[in-house]
Amino acid sequence: MTKSKVAVTAPLWMQKKSQNFLGGNRIDLLEQIDRCGSISTAAKAAGMSYKTAWDALNVMNNLADQSLTVAVTGGSGGGGTRLTDEGKKVIRLYRLIEAEHQSMLARLGESLDDFNNYLPLLQRITMRISAKNVFSGTVCEIIRDTSVAQVVLQLKSGHQMTAVISTDSVDALALEVGVSAYALVKASSVMIANEPGTLAISAKNLIRGSVTGITESTVLGEVVLDIGAGETITATITDSSVKTLALKEGDEVWAVIKATSVIVGVE
Repeated sequence: MTKSKVAVTAPLWMQKKSQNFLGGNRIDLLEQIDRCGSISTAAKAAGMSYKTAWDALNVMNNLADQSLTVAVTGGSGGGGTRLTDEGKKVIRLYRLIEAEHQSMLARLGESLDDFNNYLPLLQRITMRISAKNVFSGTVCEIIRDTSVAQVVLQLKSGHQMTAVISTDSVDALALEVGVSAYALVKASSVMIANEPGTLAISAKNLIRGSVTGITESTVLGEVVLDIGAGETITATITDSSVKTLALKEGDEVWAVIKATSVIVGVE
């Protein structure tokens, strides 16, 4: 599926006394009043209700140094509303600023190639999820069984992360070798070991790293490991375990993660 490119848009508002003073809809209304000579007719032409138009005019006239409109009474037309010279001047000024504004947006749009290239990175950074550990990688192996599959991601740090998920999920995510994907692991699913090689454990993921941060509390502690290439793994373990392992910054330890605790996602 081809992704749509991002375009730059921005509404133009002029403010006064920290309040929105002039914007596109209000300028349209002023132009229609200048053309029609009536608030009710101008409101319809500008696509707003009479009350909205009336309120907008009140705000503009209250904030303007000089009134932008003036009521006209009597005459063959039965009265109405017209723009003052100040009102006409404001329209000209706004349209000049608007032209420069659009020109600036167009120039930004021409420079968006890099932004579009980096958009996936921005999306990853701004994802709002509860899992502490999010890794970006490439699927390097898929082993399917009847109902479950083993999916292996190659991380930028050089480590591999193995997940066991349902074959339905593999199909739903359209996973195949070479596809970019994410591995998500809750910090509470990460165990820390000094020398896992001396133990017989079933966890598929054993990733070595250097302790860069330790947070202790009454019950739970948090340990952060640097696993290379700017990637880290955060583990939430009991405070007593932090003390038992005698962890300190700079220690080389192992993160132990069961494959069934790894969630796989795609953009």
